[in-house]
Parts: sequence; structure tokens; C-alpha cells
Amino acid sequence: MITILTMITTFIATGIDEMIILILIFAHARNHNQIRQVYIGQQIGMTFIIVVALLALYGITSLFTGKWTGLIGLLPIIMGIMELVERDDDDESGEVLQKSAIFSNLTLRVTLIAIAGGAEELAIYIPYFTSLESQGLLLALITFVIMVPIWCAICQKLGSMKNVYELVKRYERILIPVVFIGIGLNVLVESDTLEAILDLFL
Repeated sequence: MITILTMITTFIATGIDEMIILILIFAHARNHNQIRQVYIGQQIGMTFIIVVALLALYGITSLFTGKWTGLIGLLPIIMGIMELVERDDDDESGEVLQKSAIFSNLTLRVTLIAIAGGAEELAIYIPYFTSLESQGLLLALITFVIMVPIWCAICQKLGSMKNVYELVKRYERILIPVVFIGIGLNVLVESDTLEAILDLFL
């Protein structure tokens, strides 16, 4: 029971920073297919993170450890810049969902966002997993898998609220790209990757 509660708390704590982008995406996902793509993308992205954590736990890979982990933060930064450029070319009279780059390959985009924000998760999950025995680790993994759709459902509910939807509609042209870039910069800073990059030139 303690393992389950700890995993739930850890999942929520590491997911707060990406929660806003899920809410923004769900606020625009107005049909079942788009909603399903968000769920699938988030599940794939988070599964990738947990697999990497397990590989690192058993010493199979060091690719996502150390200061250079934060390089994956470049993904949302690039996506945010693309959003700004592509949105500037949009016709104001068109349907946002059909024209916005955020809904092109939606599953892939949500997957990349989840992976890009995974540096923080890896920094916490790997040490936590090392403290668990086999049974506890299995219980933590099951809890993690269950929490992903629950977290998505919470974000979907918040995104469906009228006030949230109206806020996104009003400020989407700048809000979504800024959040994307903000997530990326946060990953670079929190993982000390930005410091490592600057050290190369100093």
C-alpha cells in the first residue's frame, strides 16, 4: 500500500509541469478520435520513459543519464517554434483544429511531449526504483501504467470546462507555443544541460 501511494504521489509530482499542455490539447480535442490520439500518445510516451528507467536501473544504458539528459528538452522548443511559424501562416477564418500544427500527427506530438518532459521523471524514478525489491517494483510499475489514463482523464475534464476552453481559444496563438518552449527550457535548466552546453564555450 505504501508503494502504491508513493508511486501515485511521485507520478503526480513529476507530471504537474506537463499537465498544462495536456489540458490545452484536450481543450481543443472536440471529437472522439482526437481524444483517443491524446490518450495513446501519452501512454506511448510515458511507457517509453518507464522502459528507459528500467534499462538504466539494470545498467543496460547510460544514454539518458547525466547532464546531457536534458537535450530531449530541445524537442518541445523546436515544436514551439514550429507552432509560432506555422500559426503565423494560418488563415484566421479557417478551423483551428484542421489547420493547427499541433493536431498534425497528434499521437506522435503528444508522445514527443511526454518523452521530452521525461528528464525529470527519469531523475526521480531511477533512484526510487533502486530502493524497491522485485515485488515492490512490479507494484510500482502497475500503478504507473494505471495512473497514465487517469491523469489524462483529469486533464481532459479540466480541458472540457467552458472557462478553460474559452481561455485557450482566446490566447492559443501564443499560449501553446510558449508552453511548449517553456517546458523545453525547464528541462534544459533542471537537468543542468544548459550549464553543460555553456561550459563547452567557456
